Amino acid sequence: MGCWLLYDSLFLYIMERKSIIKIGILTIIALVLLVWGLSFLKGENLFKTENEFVAVYNRLDNLAQSNPVLLSGYRIGSVKSIDFKEEDNELKIYVRFKVNDDFRLPKGTVMKIVSVDIMGTKGVDVIRPKNFTGYHENGDTLIGVVEGGIIDQLLDLIMPMKDDLAGMLLTTDSVMHAVNRLLNPQNINYIESGLRDLQEISGNLAGKMLLVDTMLVNFTKLSRTMGKNSGNIDRAIQNFAALSDTLNALELSKTLDEARTALQNVNTLLNTVNASDGTVQKFLTTDTVYNNVERLTTKLNTLIDDFEKHPKKYINLAIFGGKEKKK
Repeated sequence: MGCWLLYDSLFLYIMERKSIIKIGILTIIALVLLVWGLSFLKGENLFKTENEFVAVYNRLDNLAQSNPVLLSGYRIGSVKSIDFKEEDNELKIYVRFKVNDDFRLPKGTVMKIVSVDIMGTKGVDVIRPKNFTGYHENGDTLIGVVEGGIIDQLLDLIMPMKDDLAGMLLTTDSVMHAVNRLLNPQNINYIESGLRDLQEISGNLAGKMLLVDTMLVNFTKLSRTMGKNSGNIDRAIQNFAALSDTLNALELSKTLDEARTALQNVNTLLNTVNASDGTVQKFLTTDTVYNNVERLTTKLNTLIDDFEKHPKKYINLAIFGGKEKKK
């Protein structure tokens, strides 16, 4: 009987405190979710084990706690803490990372601070070496480098072109000086005069367009006429080809050979005359023969003239029974 009374009393107490217990359970769940959410926002994972590594930098370029640690663009951890230390009158920045233990970092790994988006948000890019002999252990110190900012990138881009830019500026200055010398008042007048002449030429060409159009029309008509008379043109070409064949058939080469043979004979005759000592050579080369022939010709002409004037002196005819005259 007493047990039942105790049980009833406990049941009544629990029923009276039921709302309070529910509130307590919900509060605990909310606190767990809050802690898990904050850890997630910080890049921490309460359900996975992580390794910690340290890297030393001279500057951070706005790197902050909870910024991501990336491997080939995939988040494998986050920045846990940032500490500043003075060493040998130089400020050193120690950055501690948390990296998921599923990813082992080989010796020689570089932790490079980079921009992860166009807004300039910083993160740490894990650069693995191509060749390595082992892996880092939890708590090891890694190599830290910083990607150049926009100004550094601009300087890296501009510095190699400095000499080219200087040369281009000098060339531009020379060109501008030459242009200023060219555009003096006298040359400007010449240019204006040339432009006026060009405008006048353009006007004349515009006035001759009708003539050009007429020439084009005539050329078109000529082309059409030649197209219509293409048969006649073909026949003319065929006739010319036939004429060429006829000329080839005249055996011009044979005629030329005969003429060449005749010339050779003449040369042989002349060589014979020159080489001999006979009458022909003497007749051709001796002046005495020429002079005697000339005197004989003169006397013969005188005799003929006298014969024509006095024929009876040389001919005696007794046709009518006349007597022969005495000499």
